[in-house]
Amino acid sequence: MAEKVYPDWVQKQKTTGTTVKKVGNNYYLYKHSSKRVPGKKNPVPADTYIGKITPDGIERSGSKKVDMDTPEVIVKEYGFSMAMESLCPAGWKEPLGKNWQKVLDFIIVRESPESYIPQIREVPQQLDPHIQLGAQKSSLLRRMRKGYGVEMRDIRPLMTIYIVRIAGRSILSVISDSQKEILEKLGLKLEVG
Repeated sequence: MAEKVYPDWVQKQKTTGTTVKKVGNNYYLYKHSSKRVPGKKNPVPADTYIGKITPDGIERSGSKKVDMDTPEVIVKEYGFSMAMESLCPAGWKEPLGKNWQKVLDFIIVRESPESYIPQIREVPQQLDPHIQLGAQKSSLLRRMRKGYGVEMRDIRPLMTIYIVRIAGRSILSVISDSQKEILEKLGLKLEVG
């Protein structure tokens, strides 16, 4: 069988143990191997896709060229963080005075490291030594349970609601029916501005 003739830029990518397949006007590189199959007399070809061959080289499987002019996209957790902020009782805030926001932000970011909060406010790396995180978190959860009848485990499913920022515009990810039920039960509306 005569070997196929490909353009030089395609032939340059073909090495020992690989094969080239042409589909339409595109060329693809595969690792060529074979495997034994019970009941078959001869080994069966088992090619593994490596990538698309272009004049610039190989576009590896799972990688795509990134257009550097593409606007920046930022994806952050939003649902859980917003619920925690909205459900934070005034009775918990008062004893902390002006520090309540930092403590709340610290608790939220510890629970949800991908929270949107560090994008809009500075979250301390550590709390002041006189503020006991465990006691404050327990107090917050106790007051949320008493005031709203909600546990943290009840709002954890909201962690998969994301805020997506593209070129200065913000949108929310899809909200599932079960997440909508949680939001309705708590009387929360998630909106972005």
